[in-house]
Amino acid sequence: MVQLNLTINKERALLVILVAISIMAIDSTFVKYFATSDKELTTPMYVGIFITFTMLFVGIVIVLLNFAKIKHSDFRLKGGMVVKNSYLIISLTQYSLIGILVAIILQIVLFKSYNILSLSAAVYISHISALFFLILLALTLVEWIKTRRNKILSLYAISFSLTAFAIMTSLIYAIYVLTYQSSFIKPYPIRVFLYSLPRSDLAISFGTILDIVSVSSFVLVWIASAVLLSAYGNRMGKLKYWVIISIPLVYFLFPFETYLPNILEPLAISSLVKVLFFGATKQIGALFFSLAFVAASTLITKHDIQKYLLISAVGIAMLFGSIEIDSLLFAVYPPFGLVTISFMPMGAYLLFIGISLSATFVARDKEVRKEFYKTAISQLDLLKTIGVTQMEKELMDVHKSVEKFKSSLGTKEPRMQRDNIREVLDNVLDEMDKDNVREILHDVLSELYSKTGRKSVK
Repeated sequence: MVQLNLTINKERALLVILVAISIMAIDSTFVKYFATSDKELTTPMYVGIFITFTMLFVGIVIVLLNFAKIKHSDFRLKGGMVVKNSYLIISLTQYSLIGILVAIILQIVLFKSYNILSLSAAVYISHISALFFLILLALTLVEWIKTRRNKILSLYAISFSLTAFAIMTSLIYAIYVLTYQSSFIKPYPIRVFLYSLPRSDLAISFGTILDIVSVSSFVLVWIASAVLLSAYGNRMGKLKYWVIISIPLVYFLFPFETYLPNILEPLAISSLVKVLFFGATKQIGALFFSLAFVAASTLITKHDIQKYLLISAVGIAMLFGSIEIDSLLFAVYPPFGLVTISFMPMGAYLLFIGISLSATFVARDKEVRKEFYKTAISQLDLLKTIGVTQMEKELMDVHKSVEKFKSSLGTKEPRMQRDNIREVLDNVLDEMDKDNVREILHDVLSELYSKTGRKSVK
């Protein structure tokens, strides 16, 4: 595994986001463009472009794995072992996808064809691993909502749950269509692949379900992002602000005009123009979603919290920009669209650890929380909510642990009870910020000692 001594900052995060979004936008619209155009590149040119995309993808993966590498001291955080194991899983996942991409390139170079099983394997790995991290994130958000109900948290929780469902639907849809493809894909003009794509009522139904779920998920995240960025509305004016932020939403919804027949017929927009101007709707929307986290990171001076906010920004941009299988379904030569879905696991992983560890660091840093209570800046609403909620959850867990330990003491002597309670609380303090919980634990100790004293007098 390649190791780099890189730390993430705003400039590097934005560079990675822009490069990744650009790759996914081109890779996912390449087939659509040439399928609707009367132009056609030579096969060596197609192969060269695919190899270039693969090389850029490998470079981005190596950089992001180094950005997301957790310090050993951070494993003591609540859920640290989950994060550590998640890092191992994402490393294996991404290097497996790199291996598949390299194997396909070798097949193309040596045999002038590639096996459709390689494509199916990449679809399985990318979708299932992304689904795994999204489920972890959704469960984390649900736990926070149980502790503290919040509209922004609820919007993100529902959206990420719908996104997980969209990924699952996308997986079933892609595997179903790919099973009807030839075992070995050979070089043909892209328009030939377009007209040979298997069609059935079941495939069309999956496509419709995927569109509905994708739109619902996108709209919910758009609403949450718009609320988090609403502070800019006070600077530029409410009307101007909502007009500007509505552009990504309208841009995203434009390709779905097929569900509203004849609405755009008077404009006489050709298919080629639609591909050129509206082929990257998901990537543009994903770029907008990342702005909420980037904006929040600029308002935080604590490096650890800033780091994971930027990681969240990269993650949400990659995740929503990579859930795009339309080009992949054509199974063209070479397989354009494969690099796009290969970003999916990394996006889900970065979003999971970014949001989870941002909350944990805020929960352990009372100075940051004090600053939150002094400001009403909307960009910090999500971070403020998840941080305070995580702190409350940890304190509730402490209370439950002490209560459980009290009930397990049974008929032990009062002195032994006090010694055992001290031992439990010392272990708790080792895992949590002592300054944050000192007063609360002092109250718990006083209550326990007073109860023990009363029992001994009796």
